[in-house]
Amino acid sequence: MIYETMKTMISFNPFLKDTYRVLFFFLRYKLLFTYLTDIMATYSTQAQHFVECDQCEENPAKFVCKTCSGNLCEECTTEHKNRKITKNHEITEFRAENENMVGFLFCSDHKTRKIDCFCDPCQTPVCTDCIVLSHNGHPVKSISSAYKEIKEDMQTKKDEIDTKLLPKYIELLENEAKKRSELKKEAGEIEKKIQAYTHHIIETVKSFGERTVEDLRIQERRGLQKNEESSAELQSKIDRLKQIRKHLSERIEGKPGKSFFKPLDNNLLQEFETCSNIYNYKLHDFQPGSLSSMVKLNFGTLPNLGIHAEKQASQIYKHGF
Repeated sequence: MIYETMKTMISFNPFLKDTYRVLFFFLRYKLLFTYLTDIMATYSTQAQHFVECDQCEENPAKFVCKTCSGNLCEECTTEHKNRKITKNHEITEFRAENENMVGFLFCSDHKTRKIDCFCDPCQTPVCTDCIVLSHNGHPVKSISSAYKEIKEDMQTKKDEIDTKLLPKYIELLENEAKKRSELKKEAGEIEKKIQAYTHHIIETVKSFGERTVEDLRIQERRGLQKNEESSAELQSKIDRLKQIRKHLSERIEGKPGKSFFKPLDNNLLQEFETCSNIYNYKLHDFQPGSLSSMVKLNFGTLPNLGIHAEKQASQIYKHGF
Protein backbone atom coordinates (compact mmCIF):
# COMPACT_ATOMS: atom_id res chain seq x y z
CA MET A 1 0.00 0.00 0.00
CA ILE A 2 2.80 2.42 0.95
CA TYR A 3 4.73 1.51 -2.23
CA GLU A 4 1.67 2.14 -4.45
CA THR A 5 1.04 5.50 -2.75
CA MET A 6 4.65 6.55 -3.35
CA LYS A 7 4.44 5.52 -7.02
CA THR A 8 1.35 7.70 -7.42
CA MET A 9 3.06 10.68 -5.78
CA ILE A 10 6.17 10.22 -7.94
CA SER A 11 3.98 10.26 -11.08
CA PHE A 12 2.83 13.78 -10.07
CA ASN A 13 6.31 14.99 -9.19
CA PRO A 14 9.21 13.06 -10.83
CA PHE A 15 11.73 15.08 -8.79
CA LEU A 16 10.61 13.16 -5.71
CA LYS A 17 11.65 9.82 -7.22
CA ASP A 18 15.04 9.56 -5.51
CA THR A 19 13.68 10.89 -2.23
CA TYR A 20 10.84 8.39 -2.11
CA ARG A 21 13.09 5.53 -3.19
CA VAL A 22 15.35 6.17 -0.23
CA LEU A 23 12.35 6.59 2.06
CA PHE A 24 10.75 3.38 0.77
CA PHE A 25 13.85 1.26 1.30
CA PHE A 26 14.36 2.79 4.72
CA LEU A 27 10.77 1.97 5.75
CA ARG A 28 11.02 -1.49 4.20
CA TYR A 29 14.18 -2.34 6.10
CA LYS A 30 12.90 -0.77 9.29
CA LEU A 31 9.67 -2.78 9.22
CA LEU A 32 11.48 -6.01 8.44
CA PHE A 33 14.20 -5.35 10.99
CA THR A 34 11.57 -4.57 13.63
CA TYR A 35 9.68 -7.72 12.72
CA LEU A 36 12.78 -9.91 12.97
CA THR A 37 14.17 -8.34 16.15
CA ASP A 38 10.79 -8.54 17.90
CA ILE A 39 10.43 -12.20 17.07
CA MET A 40 14.03 -12.96 17.98
CA ALA A 41 13.68 -11.13 21.26
CA THR A 42 10.78 -13.41 22.06
CA TYR A 43 12.80 -16.43 21.03
CA SER A 44 15.81 -15.31 23.05
CA THR A 45 13.73 -15.20 26.26
CA GLN A 46 11.55 -18.22 25.48
CA ALA A 47 13.75 -20.18 23.10
CA GLN A 48 13.35 -23.46 24.95
CA HIS A 49 9.60 -23.35 24.34
CA PHE A 50 9.98 -23.10 20.57
CA VAL A 51 13.18 -24.95 19.66
CA GLU A 52 12.53 -28.68 19.76
CA CYS A 53 15.04 -31.39 20.46
CA ASP A 54 16.48 -32.62 17.16
CA GLN A 55 16.61 -36.19 18.48
CA CYS A 56 13.20 -36.84 20.02
CA GLU A 57 11.47 -33.90 18.26
CA GLU A 58 9.12 -33.51 21.22
CA ASN A 59 10.78 -31.84 24.17
CA PRO A 60 12.28 -28.32 24.19
CA ALA A 61 16.01 -28.13 23.58
CA LYS A 62 18.13 -27.16 26.57
CA PHE A 63 21.55 -28.20 25.32
CA VAL A 64 23.53 -28.05 22.10
CA CYS A 65 26.00 -30.65 20.87
CA LYS A 66 28.68 -28.67 19.13
CA THR A 67 30.12 -31.85 17.59
CA CYS A 68 26.81 -32.89 16.02
CA SER A 69 25.43 -29.35 15.67
CA GLY A 70 22.19 -30.64 17.16
CA ASN A 71 19.83 -29.36 19.82
CA LEU A 72 19.07 -31.75 22.69
CA CYS A 73 16.59 -31.95 25.53
CA GLU A 74 17.62 -33.10 28.99
CA GLU A 75 16.73 -36.76 28.43
CA CYS A 76 18.39 -36.94 25.04
CA THR A 77 21.45 -35.16 26.42
CA THR A 78 21.81 -37.87 29.07
CA GLU A 79 21.41 -40.54 26.43
CA HIS A 80 23.84 -38.68 24.15
CA LYS A 81 26.47 -38.66 26.90
CA ASN A 82 25.93 -42.32 27.68
CA ARG A 83 26.19 -43.58 24.12
CA LYS A 84 29.65 -44.80 23.29
CA ILE A 85 29.75 -43.10 19.90
CA THR A 86 28.76 -39.67 21.26
CA LYS A 87 29.94 -39.65 24.87
CA ASN A 88 32.99 -37.56 23.99
CA HIS A 89 31.00 -34.90 22.12
CA GLU A 90 31.17 -31.29 23.38
CA ILE A 91 27.80 -30.37 24.83
CA THR A 92 26.95 -26.88 26.08
CA GLU A 93 23.89 -25.17 27.49
CA PHE A 94 21.43 -23.91 24.88
CA ARG A 95 21.76 -20.15 24.52
CA ALA A 96 20.26 -18.30 21.59
CA GLU A 97 21.72 -15.10 20.14
CA ASN A 98 19.60 -12.96 17.84
CA GLU A 99 21.55 -13.91 14.74
CA ASN A 100 21.39 -17.60 15.57
CA MET A 101 17.66 -17.40 16.24
CA VAL A 102 16.98 -16.52 12.61
CA GLY A 103 17.28 -20.19 11.85
CA PHE A 104 14.50 -20.96 14.32
CA LEU A 105 11.85 -18.70 12.78
CA PHE A 106 8.81 -20.44 11.29
CA CYS A 107 6.85 -19.34 8.25
CA SER A 108 3.56 -17.59 8.97
CA ASP A 109 1.91 -19.29 5.96
CA HIS A 110 3.38 -22.75 6.51
CA LYS A 111 3.47 -23.23 10.24
CA THR A 112 5.71 -26.32 10.26
CA ARG A 113 8.32 -24.87 7.92
CA LYS A 114 11.28 -22.84 9.09
CA ILE A 115 12.17 -19.60 7.33
CA ASP A 116 15.17 -20.32 5.15
CA CYS A 117 15.41 -17.45 2.68
CA PHE A 118 14.59 -13.83 2.03
CA CYS A 119 12.80 -12.80 -1.19
CA ASP A 120 14.38 -9.61 -2.52
CA PRO A 121 11.56 -8.46 -4.85
CA CYS A 122 8.87 -9.08 -2.23
CA GLN A 123 11.07 -8.03 0.69
CA THR A 124 9.78 -10.78 2.93
CA PRO A 125 11.17 -13.90 4.67
CA VAL A 126 10.05 -17.15 3.03
CA CYS A 127 10.27 -20.90 3.55
CA THR A 128 10.98 -23.54 0.86
CA ASP A 129 7.25 -24.05 0.26
CA CYS A 130 6.79 -20.30 -0.26
CA ILE A 131 9.59 -20.31 -2.85
CA VAL A 132 7.92 -23.10 -4.81
CA LEU A 133 4.31 -21.94 -4.48
CA SER A 134 4.32 -18.12 -4.53
CA HIS A 135 7.89 -16.89 -5.05
CA ASN A 136 9.02 -19.16 -7.84
CA GLY A 137 11.67 -17.50 -9.99
CA HIS A 138 12.24 -14.66 -7.52
CA PRO A 139 15.88 -13.99 -6.56
CA VAL A 140 16.35 -14.99 -2.93
CA LYS A 141 19.14 -14.96 -0.38
CA SER A 142 19.69 -16.76 2.87
CA ILE A 143 17.73 -15.40 5.80
CA SER A 144 20.95 -14.95 7.79
CA SER A 145 22.47 -12.86 4.97
CA ALA A 146 19.34 -10.70 4.77
CA TYR A 147 19.35 -10.30 8.53
CA LYS A 148 22.99 -9.21 8.52
CA GLU A 149 22.44 -6.73 5.66
CA ILE A 150 19.36 -5.22 7.23
CA LYS A 151 20.98 -5.11 10.66
CA GLU A 152 24.09 -3.45 9.21
CA ASP A 153 21.91 -0.90 7.38
CA MET A 154 19.95 -0.17 10.55
CA GLN A 155 23.18 0.06 12.55
CA THR A 156 24.59 2.50 9.98
CA LYS A 157 21.54 4.72 10.33
CA LYS A 158 21.61 4.38 14.11
CA ASP A 159 25.29 5.37 14.10
CA GLU A 160 24.45 8.31 11.87
CA ILE A 161 21.80 9.40 14.35
CA ASP A 162 24.17 8.96 17.30
CA THR A 163 27.22 10.60 15.74
CA LYS A 164 25.75 13.21 13.39
CA LEU A 165 22.04 13.93 13.40
CA LEU A 166 21.26 13.83 17.11
CA PRO A 167 24.35 15.84 18.21
CA LYS A 168 23.67 18.40 15.49
CA TYR A 169 20.05 18.90 16.49
CA ILE A 170 21.01 19.07 20.16
CA GLU A 171 23.52 21.75 19.17
CA LEU A 172 20.83 23.61 17.23
CA LEU A 173 18.49 23.42 20.22
CA GLU A 174 21.23 24.77 22.50
CA ASN A 175 21.81 27.58 19.99
CA GLU A 176 18.10 28.41 20.12
CA ALA A 177 18.36 28.71 23.91
CA LYS A 178 21.33 31.08 23.47
CA LYS A 179 19.40 33.09 20.88
CA ARG A 180 16.45 33.34 23.28
CA SER A 181 18.76 34.66 26.00
CA GLU A 182 20.39 37.12 23.58
CA LEU A 183 17.00 38.29 22.32
CA LYS A 184 15.83 38.98 25.87
CA LYS A 185 19.11 40.80 26.59
CA GLU A 186 18.75 42.94 23.44
CA ALA A 187 15.14 43.76 24.32
CA GLY A 188 16.23 44.81 27.83
CA GLU A 189 18.99 47.07 26.49
CA ILE A 190 16.65 48.68 23.96
CA GLU A 191 14.05 49.20 26.70
CA LYS A 192 16.66 51.05 28.78
CA LYS A 193 17.43 53.31 25.79
CA ILE A 194 13.72 54.01 25.29
CA GLN A 195 13.27 54.81 28.98
CA ALA A 196 16.33 57.09 28.97
CA TYR A 197 15.11 58.87 25.84
CA THR A 198 11.63 59.20 27.33
CA HIS A 199 13.10 60.73 30.50
CA HIS A 200 15.10 63.13 28.32
CA ILE A 201 11.94 64.17 26.48
CA ILE A 202 10.12 64.66 29.80
CA GLU A 203 12.94 66.82 31.13
CA THR A 204 13.01 68.79 27.86
CA VAL A 205 9.24 69.35 28.02
CA LYS A 206 9.54 70.40 31.68
CA SER A 207 12.27 72.84 30.66
CA PHE A 208 10.03 74.23 27.91
CA GLY A 209 7.20 74.54 30.45
CA GLU A 210 9.38 76.38 32.96
CA ARG A 211 10.65 78.70 30.24
CA THR A 212 7.08 79.40 29.12
CA VAL A 213 6.04 80.19 32.69
CA GLU A 214 9.03 82.53 33.00
CA ASP A 215 7.94 84.30 29.80
CA LEU A 216 4.47 84.64 31.32
CA ARG A 217 5.92 86.25 34.45
CA ILE A 218 7.95 88.69 32.32
CA GLN A 219 4.78 89.76 30.53
CA GLU A 220 3.01 90.04 33.86
CA ARG A 221 5.76 92.27 35.32
CA ARG A 222 5.72 94.42 32.19
CA GLY A 223 1.97 94.93 32.48
CA LEU A 224 2.17 95.61 36.21
CA GLN A 225 4.90 98.20 35.64
CA LYS A 226 2.79 99.95 33.03
CA ASN A 227 -0.17 99.80 35.38
CA GLU A 228 1.87 101.38 38.18
CA GLU A 229 3.00 104.18 35.89
CA SER A 230 -0.59 104.92 34.85
CA SER A 231 -1.78 104.73 38.45
CA ALA A 232 0.99 107.12 39.59
CA GLU A 233 0.07 109.65 36.90
CA LEU A 234 -3.62 109.49 37.78
CA GLN A 235 -2.82 109.81 41.47
CA SER A 236 -0.74 112.89 40.73
CA LYS A 237 -3.61 114.55 38.91
CA ILE A 238 -6.01 113.63 41.69
CA ASP A 239 -3.71 115.21 44.21
CA ARG A 240 -3.46 118.38 42.04
CA LEU A 241 -7.24 118.56 41.64
CA LYS A 242 -7.71 118.23 45.39
CA GLN A 243 -5.22 121.02 45.95
CA ILE A 244 -7.04 123.33 43.48
CA ARG A 245 -10.42 122.40 44.98
CA LYS A 246 -9.16 123.28 48.47
CA HIS A 247 -7.94 126.65 47.27
CA LEU A 248 -11.24 127.40 45.57
CA SER A 249 -13.21 126.28 48.64
CA GLU A 250 -11.21 128.61 50.89
CA ARG A 251 -11.96 131.61 48.61
CA ILE A 252 -15.59 130.64 48.30
CA GLU A 253 -16.17 130.19 52.00
CA GLY A 254 -13.90 132.97 53.18
CA LYS A 255 -14.77 136.67 53.71
CA PRO A 256 -14.63 138.47 50.45
CA GLY A 257 -11.75 140.79 50.04
CA LYS A 258 -10.04 142.53 47.21
CA SER A 259 -8.24 139.29 46.40
CA PHE A 260 -11.57 137.59 45.94
CA PHE A 261 -12.09 139.60 42.77
CA LYS A 262 -8.84 138.56 41.29
CA PRO A 263 -9.79 136.68 38.10
CA LEU A 264 -9.01 132.92 37.91
CA ASP A 265 -6.57 131.59 35.43
CA ASN A 266 -8.58 130.49 32.41
CA ASN A 267 -6.20 127.59 31.87
CA LEU A 268 -6.48 126.42 35.45
CA LEU A 269 -8.25 123.19 34.55
CA GLN A 270 -6.94 122.86 31.04
CA GLU A 271 -4.40 120.21 32.03
CA PHE A 272 -7.22 118.03 33.32
CA GLU A 273 -9.39 118.23 30.24
CA THR A 274 -7.28 115.57 28.60
CA CYS A 275 -5.98 112.43 30.20
CA SER A 276 -3.05 110.25 29.38
CA ASN A 277 -3.72 107.01 27.56
CA ILE A 278 -5.75 104.54 29.59
CA TYR A 279 -4.61 100.98 29.05
CA ASN A 280 -6.35 97.63 29.35
CA TYR A 281 -4.28 94.61 30.25
CA LYS A 282 -5.12 91.20 28.81
CA LEU A 283 -2.83 88.23 28.65
CA HIS A 284 -3.48 85.96 25.74
CA ASP A 285 -4.41 82.50 27.03
CA PHE A 286 -2.01 79.57 26.71
CA GLN A 287 -2.70 77.48 23.63
CA PRO A 288 -1.18 73.99 23.88
CA GLY A 289 0.65 72.90 20.76
CA SER A 290 0.29 69.50 19.06
CA LEU A 291 3.21 68.12 21.03
CA SER A 292 1.74 64.64 21.48
CA SER A 293 1.43 64.06 17.74
CA MET A 294 4.86 65.59 17.12
CA VAL A 295 6.45 63.43 19.81
CA LYS A 296 4.77 60.35 18.37
CA LEU A 297 5.93 61.29 14.88
CA ASN A 298 9.48 62.20 15.89
CA PHE A 299 9.99 59.99 18.95
CA GLY A 300 12.27 57.61 17.07
CA THR A 301 12.32 54.45 15.02
CA LEU A 302 10.16 51.81 16.63
CA PRO A 303 11.98 48.50 17.34
CA ASN A 304 11.27 45.85 14.72
CA LEU A 305 12.13 42.15 14.95
CA GLY A 306 13.99 40.72 11.97
CA ILE A 307 13.74 36.95 11.51
CA HIS A 308 16.12 35.50 8.96
CA ALA A 309 16.72 31.82 8.26
CA GLU A 310 20.32 30.78 8.92
CA LYS A 311 19.97 27.75 6.63
CA GLN A 312 17.24 26.32 4.49
CA ALA A 313 15.77 23.10 5.83
CA SER A 314 17.12 21.15 2.86
CA GLN A 315 20.63 22.53 3.44
CA ILE A 316 21.06 21.48 7.06
CA TYR A 317 22.21 17.99 6.19
CA LYS A 318 24.62 19.18 3.48
CA HIS A 319 26.17 22.14 5.24
CA GLY A 320 25.50 21.30 8.87
CA PHE A 321 27.30 17.98 8.95
